[in-house]
Amino acid sequence: MNRTWKNALAVSLAGITLLSQLDAARACGCFAPPSPQTPVVQAGERILFAHDGTTVTAYIQIQYQGSAAEFGWLVPLPSVPTLELGTDELFTTLGANTNPSYQLTTTRQFCGGGSASSRSSGIGCGALATDASSFGGAASDLGSFSAADAGGPVVVQASIGPYDYAVLKADDRTEMLAWLNDNRYYVPDATGEAVTPYIRPGSYFLALKLRAGESAGDVVPVVLRYASDLPMIPITLTQVGAIPDMGVLVWLLGEARAIPRNYHHVVLDELPVWRDISGYARQAVKAVKEAPFRHAFLTEYAGSSAVMRGRLDYPGRYGRDDELKQMSTPSLYLAYLRSHGYSFDSTLYALLERFIPVPAWLIAQGLTPAAFYGSYDYYAPVLGDTDLGTPPAPFDPVALTDAIFARIVKPTRAASALFDRHPYLTRLYTALSPEDMNVDPVFSENPELPPVPLVHGATLTIPCEGDAWLATDSGFELQYPNSQPPTTRWPAALRVERVREAGVPEVLVDNEPAIRAALTPVDYGSMTGQGPPQSRSAAAGGCACNVRSGFPRGSLETLLLVAGAILLSRRRRRAA
Repeated sequence: MNRTWKNALAVSLAGITLLSQLDAARACGCFAPPSPQTPVVQAGERILFAHDGTTVTAYIQIQYQGSAAEFGWLVPLPSVPTLELGTDELFTTLGANTNPSYQLTTTRQFCGGGSASSRSSGIGCGALATDASSFGGAASDLGSFSAADAGGPVVVQASIGPYDYAVLKADDRTEMLAWLNDNRYYVPDATGEAVTPYIRPGSYFLALKLRAGESAGDVVPVVLRYASDLPMIPITLTQVGAIPDMGVLVWLLGEARAIPRNYHHVVLDELPVWRDISGYARQAVKAVKEAPFRHAFLTEYAGSSAVMRGRLDYPGRYGRDDELKQMSTPSLYLAYLRSHGYSFDSTLYALLERFIPVPAWLIAQGLTPAAFYGSYDYYAPVLGDTDLGTPPAPFDPVALTDAIFARIVKPTRAASALFDRHPYLTRLYTALSPEDMNVDPVFSENPELPPVPLVHGATLTIPCEGDAWLATDSGFELQYPNSQPPTTRWPAALRVERVREAGVPEVLVDNEPAIRAALTPVDYGSMTGQGPPQSRSAAAGGCACNVRSGFPRGSLETLLLVAGAILLSRRRRRAA
């Protein structure tokens, strides 16, 4: 490569815009700072439960933020689990396909000629982005091991993907904590106290950390399968490293609508949301806090699991491994991945970097894996230039394909199959601060409860004279004085309820009568004798605002682990 070309390349690299999703990394459970100078703060988690009789499958997205040399994760469990690797793409797709959507339609009345006509126009509104990433790996069956295999509190020790892990007996707190300390899991005093509620004969902890030589970027979701009557989140242990108003987003697959069995349930007052759609997250947090002890979940979707069918695995996606193994050059290989629906995310990048590494001289120029693999053909002609460093190793498409199918394709297809096996999907959200994390939420089902739709509609009518008004699909009508939304402050929760496994909810707090009493009656007289529209939502057009549940960026993101506690030491990770 001549000097002119090098200079041109340097200039082009300097102009590259690096687009990455900088969501703060989080993990389920508790984070343990290695020292007061390097605090680690838990920011929220996401989990998918599938319940088959006496077996719970938990897909857990492990994320964390903070400086730590080692990542560690501690999860209390009621039985010995099997362990697999997962993919962030499951949660990306779940989020995108179950986000609440608020669709506002605007109609304008025309009064000329004694007859009315209308047209629809969309009120501008922005959709909030959802997260992305990856999955993969063979199952590790721990059920055949006994304590005699490893000695002490250890039932089994092994490795899977980027992790070393152990299943520990939870019948002796002192012995278990000593093992964690001896094996470089930093355990502060608060964690020792927090594990106490989970110490009992017949219970276990899963301890997980990154293997030596792995980086924080190699953290991937895990899939646990274990015997249990009901799904449960060990939130009490999570309080050790949680932040205020930490978001917990949980999806449950089953035969009917899921309920928080021992938490309250809140129904959101949508009027403040219609006034400011961007404020949905704040309203969701406020609604939860209006419940007794701030222990409540909000149902954001309840209905058919068909919303996810064919989203993760569809005809033609991923192609065939024998075809992929025939791609003789990195350029052909990457082109095949792009044309067959592979998600270029953190998991795929980690695999590509092992077999098609980004040259050091490009890294020094600030080039990211996303930019390198996205524009590989641009750099390919000069990658073997010895003036710039060591030529790349011979390309091995067979080994790379085996790794991709093990880490990404097989786990994603397994996750997709869950939505075929379970007819009903429920999405629940809450936000909890450490002082509220004193009761572990347990989830069950109530087949008598109605579904909760994804799309919420309202029509804003602008008459030829007088004030506009808003009519919602939930039956509220609200006058807009001078065509501006009123500034009235309403409760965030329409109702606070107690739900059980049968029957209708027991209403504990009903704010609807007070809200209706505070509304200014709509004046239809300005419409020259016309009455209200025959249908509030029949008009075409409008703007669908997909609102991500529950928490402003920087405070929470969703979901808590099925069994959570995370212990960290010194390295910072930002999940892409």
